Amino acid sequence: MFEIIDSEKSFSNGISPYSLIEGEFDVCQPYFRAKKEETPDAPVSKKRKKNNRNPSNADLDTKKRHQELRPQLISCLEQLPEKWPTNWKMKTSPTVIQPDAGNTQAVDFPSIQQMVETARDKFSFETSQDDENDISVPEFEFNLQDTKELDIFSIFNMVCINKSLTDVKLLQFTPSATYLIPPKSTFLMGSMENSLKQLGSYINKVGGADLIVMDPPWPNKSVQRSSHYETQDIYDLYSIPMRTMINNKDTIVAIWVTNKPKFRNFIINKLFPTWQLECVSEWVWLKMTTQVECIFPIDSDHKKPYEQLIIGRPIIKNNSRIDIPTSHVIVSVPSTRHSRKPPLHDVLNAYVNNKKDPICVEMFSRCLYPGWISWGNECLKFQHLSYFEKK
Repeated sequence: MFEIIDSEKSFSNGISPYSLIEGEFDVCQPYFRAKKEETPDAPVSKKRKKNNRNPSNADLDTKKRHQELRPQLISCLEQLPEKWPTNWKMKTSPTVIQPDAGNTQAVDFPSIQQMVETARDKFSFETSQDDENDISVPEFEFNLQDTKELDIFSIFNMVCINKSLTDVKLLQFTPSATYLIPPKSTFLMGSMENSLKQLGSYINKVGGADLIVMDPPWPNKSVQRSSHYETQDIYDLYSIPMRTMINNKDTIVAIWVTNKPKFRNFIINKLFPTWQLECVSEWVWLKMTTQVECIFPIDSDHKKPYEQLIIGRPIIKNNSRIDIPTSHVIVSVPSTRHSRKPPLHDVLNAYVNNKKDPICVEMFSRCLYPGWISWGNECLKFQHLSYFEKK
């Protein structure tokens, strides 16, 4: 069982007359392919000596998990060519993206957030509030088509809302730093230390979340993104006020996780029980090129062409809940930007009990979606106007 996600189309939904620029999801060739076996007559080539160390427990666990996932991945790969979109297959080379996409003059939100919060900690005389539901959360509503009254230092620790059902708003800090705010979108930018209670209070006030998707910055030496958050300690995820945000709802909580077994085990066996959740599903995101090839060899020991999504729900009996498939493969062409996940709006909304007006939240977000509440210290990163084109 698998499902293909058109990320470019999904990220363009609901923001007319704008759309995502072409080329953001044009990965046309694998990052590397498996080496072909050399024939006996082939000339001997110089090879780097292999490190023949004994595999660690983590290595063995990773291999075991891969063997568990492999049958459904192979089954998906066998069926994909018949279902693959023809227009994707025609893309044999990446679209040339305009030079100012991801403009270097875009605001470095994480650095400014740290500077702002350092100043607030030094000069603030506010007393702490223990009751998460009674925390005062300042709000700002985008009423004008173009908002210039907000400066970059006041955007943090404040709930910013575009209540319009149809109109895109623009937030301009400087002429080269203009950001697109989708209809019915809300965001709160701040750190884990100073804005999580604000988030919990706001979500609780609007009725509690029906769906929460998060992509934590898991510790990884090769991933520079994680350093943008003030902590890399996985145990700091305990500080997320999940029970306040759920507010007695049958909430779906979906967490992206790398292929390190200890992180998966941490979510299922420690984090979820603390939040009074149970793991109900484990999905896999299979990353393909436009030419229907895995971005890495399926059995590569170095990198896997997939990531995992752990889905939990409250430990309650609810006969009216819509069951989520215990295993599922979602397939898409990955973004050319580092660590940008495919949108899960349509995929997961199908299993939300509240169909009329669900409260959907993305944590550690780096973009905004119509109808969603986004939280993180760089929610506007991929909302820079240079990532969009006007029809």
